Parts: sequence; C-alpha cells; structure tokens
Amino acid sequence: MRKVIALLLVLGLVSLAGGLVANAAVTNMSQTMTSGTKSVASSTPATLTGLTVTHAAQAATGSFTIDPKNAIGDGAKYDVTMTSTNFTTIGGVQKVVGSNSTVGTSGTYDGSYGVSDPVKRYEVVVTTGGAVGTAIFKWRVDAGTWTETVTTAASVLLEKGISVTFATATYVVNDAWEFGVDVFPYTGLTVTPGTITADSGSITGMTAGSTGALSDSGTTSTAKNIIATEDYRGMGDYAQTESLSLAVHANPIAGTYNATATITIL
Repeated sequence: MRKVIALLLVLGLVSLAGGLVANAAVTNMSQTMTSGTKSVASSTPATLTGLTVTHAAQAATGSFTIDPKNAIGDGAKYDVTMTSTNFTTIGGVQKVVGSNSTVGTSGTYDGSYGVSDPVKRYEVVVTTGGAVGTAIFKWRVDAGTWTETVTTAASVLLEKGISVTFATATYVVNDAWEFGVDVFPYTGLTVTPGTITADSGSITGMTAGSTGALSDSGTTSTAKNIIATEDYRGMGDYAQTESLSLAVHANPIAGTYNATATITIL
C-alpha cells in the first residue's frame, strides 16, 4: 500500500513540472475604422407618361430610383425624404399686333399662381419705339394692372421666374404679344415609396414611407418621408423605386412640364 501512494506522488510532480516549462507574452492590437459618409443619388430621371390635351382631367404616371448609402458607422438612425417643385410650362408667344416675331420667353415659372385658374395669360405691349435697349414696353397678367416703362433687353425678368426676350429688331409703339403659363401642382403628385433592397447590408429596421400626395402652399413642397431607419440599422448601400402619379387638369397648355425633386438623407 505504501508503494502505490509513493508512485502517485511522483506522477503528480512530473505533471506539475511540465506545466511550468513555457513562458507567455501578451501583445495588444487595435484597428481604427474612420467614419465614412452618407449620400443619396437618383439613378434614373422621372419621365411621366405623355398625354394628349383633352377636356377632362387625367393622370400621368412614372417612377425613379434612388440609391441611399450610409457609411458613417456611428449607428445613428436617419431618414430619406423627398420634396418637389410644381410641374410648370411656359407656352409659345403669340403675335397680336405688329410685324416683329422676335419676342420670346425664358426661365422657369414657379407655379405660384396656383390651381384655381391655372392657365395665366401675359400681355406685352410696346409703349416707346426703337431698337432693343431703347424701346420701352409694359406688361400685365390676366387683364390685371399694367407694369409700365420697362426697357427692352435681350432678357427681362417679369416675375415668378418668367423672363421675356427681345431679339434684334426695330420695335414700334403698340406692337403686342401674348403668352401663357400653366401648372400641375405638387399637391397633385402622389408618391408611393417602393420596397427597399440592399446591395450591401441588411434591410432589417428599415421602413418605406407611406403612399401620399406632397403638401404645402409654397413653390416647393414640404418633405415627405420615403425611408426611415432605426439606430444601428440601415448601415449599407440600398435602392428604392418611387412610383409617381400626377393629376393633370383639363384643357392644359400643350408642352413639356418640368419639376425638380430633391432627395435628402438626414
């Protein structure tokens, strides 16, 4: 019995000695990740379906795709929003009196006359004859008050983003021209945010905005939410298609109506 005990003690000492053979060293390591950026772009312009002027209201449809990216790395939640200006056009100039077909228009109408009577007519009449820079004219909108003693020039701003242009010619007193402007307001633009897809990252905690028309009463709408995220979600590269439906009033001016949508990642 004593021999067995002695043998066990020896084996235990050998095991203990083996555990003390190697020494250990610790090296601390670190990796720094610098904060990146957030951005959003539109990969496609929105061209709505072409329509023909009719005596009834219509709707035009279209879409565009956005590409929001979040590489900030701070985990903060963010929103993607959309605003729009009104869809507007300036119609062609019609000569009323005189021999000069040298008056035109330029600029972008802001649409702020609104929807109660969307087509507005501008009248331009020469009050003092002469060349461009000498001749003087007056103008008004929809038989309103005349704006007097305006000197002709290559381009003259009237109001609301609308300019009238005078080409080289000799202008005569009572020469007269008319043109119109029209608007499809952003309040008639319904936006349907599409399904969010990921090129990189997870869509967990990301929510598409609800369907609805843009709103406000200024020349640009208030911001409509099209994507919302939660903290530590939406970290990646994504895509979403916005479907559009635009209300078109009866008897519009024929032409191309333009608006500007602004997409912001906050």
